Amino acid sequence: MGIGPDREVEISLRNSSSIIWTDSTGKKWDIVVPPTVYPPREDTTMLHKALCRIKGSPGRMLEIGTGSGVIGSSMAERGWKVCGIDINPLAIASARGNHQNSGIFETVELSVEEIGENFEKSWDVITWNTPYLELPKDDDDRLGPFEEAALSWEDVHPIRRLLDIASIPGMLSENGCVIALVSTSKDTNYELSNAILEGWSIRTIETRSDGGEKTAVISLWKGWKWGPHFKKSVSSTMESVNEDTQVGNCIISQEQTAGYGRKNSRWISVKGDLTGTWRIIGPEPPDLDIQSIHMAASLAIFNAICTWKGKVFQSITWTNTNSNDYSIKWPNDIFCSTTNTKIAGILLEAQSKGNEIWITCGIGINSKPRIVEGEMKGGVSETGLEGLEKHVHIHLSSWFENHERVPDADKKFLHRRWWNVASNSHIIGKNKKYKNQPCVVSKLLHSQLQIYSTGGKTDLSGIEIED
Repeated sequence: MGIGPDREVEISLRNSSSIIWTDSTGKKWDIVVPPTVYPPREDTTMLHKALCRIKGSPGRMLEIGTGSGVIGSSMAERGWKVCGIDINPLAIASARGNHQNSGIFETVELSVEEIGENFEKSWDVITWNTPYLELPKDDDDRLGPFEEAALSWEDVHPIRRLLDIASIPGMLSENGCVIALVSTSKDTNYELSNAILEGWSIRTIETRSDGGEKTAVISLWKGWKWGPHFKKSVSSTMESVNEDTQVGNCIISQEQTAGYGRKNSRWISVKGDLTGTWRIIGPEPPDLDIQSIHMAASLAIFNAICTWKGKVFQSITWTNTNSNDYSIKWPNDIFCSTTNTKIAGILLEAQSKGNEIWITCGIGINSKPRIVEGEMKGGVSETGLEGLEKHVHIHLSSWFENHERVPDADKKFLHRRWWNVASNSHIIGKNKKYKNQPCVVSKLLHSQLQIYSTGGKTDLSGIEIED
């Protein structure tokens, strides 16, 4: 990296800076930042906010690229046993000098490339404010090697490095996770699509947009274990769920003879379809409201179809950077945008027992097009849907798993992502019903629909209207 040692020497001879950093809780930190060391900025505070949301008791945390040490020192003060690594010796000196509390915060001069099989293991959290700027192509714009190591990346994407480290046997504890600040670039989404294929669940915790620069804090972990109950034929996979079915378990059948959807509509399956039911929430009451649960479930199926078909998974942006053949039509049907036909449906059912609440998600995905009761239905693949069920499993885990440490999903991000995908179904101007009265959808708002009916103009959620 960089253009050589001369620039690094030139920069390192500058004076250190004394600054005050206000963390995400409002606490002010007086710190000293030497030249070539990345000072705490908005992204630092954003990562700190996400780390403060980690569930469970403080454990062991590995911080890659500790920089001035403010993250590591703050988390140590909160009870975490933190080890911070950095390739820059001035960063290590800065982190040690800035650590002024009694928490355990060790620092090691080490590059991320040096973390291997012999490195200390069993981390509850591995965190990294990853370099998210592409390396400058013009030598005049390049920084010293240490500054570029903190700000830019080349060769192997930081997400790939993180997952390679986290995949080393024993590196993460049994319920450990990765929490990283990343860019929302195409390269990042590409790497996260590969992560899904490797069985990593992904959840967006925080998002930020500052002009053209968009960043997000995400968590990655190995989610619900894959152990489906396969059946040859059932009347309905929803009816096969019983009180012994635990969260994360699923029932998948080759044939479903009496499947049903919303309002008890018939769901006819044929050979090659995916018909299954997942227990997604319980026994604790859900953190999400019913509308958000519908949104998350439909996004999970939409995302699963995309990654199964090899399309880049838009996991951390609320906009679609690539064209897509599919969209969501409220409340939670998946449609093919090009043929305007329904290809998948979702049914949620809730059961309660005392203070316990269990929510089950029934899913039907068509493999081939067909006509049902005079209406054309679309399909995802004429050759069948083998393997799609694993994608569904991981995406449902990403949204719904109540992990011991991973913070809950960002509800604002969930809503923005869902409405962006749903807007592709061209709902504007369509005739619908609201409280059994005809209405026309006139505008798509930030997280609502604007409709006109006999009662005048009304703003409401898309879940409240019917076809």
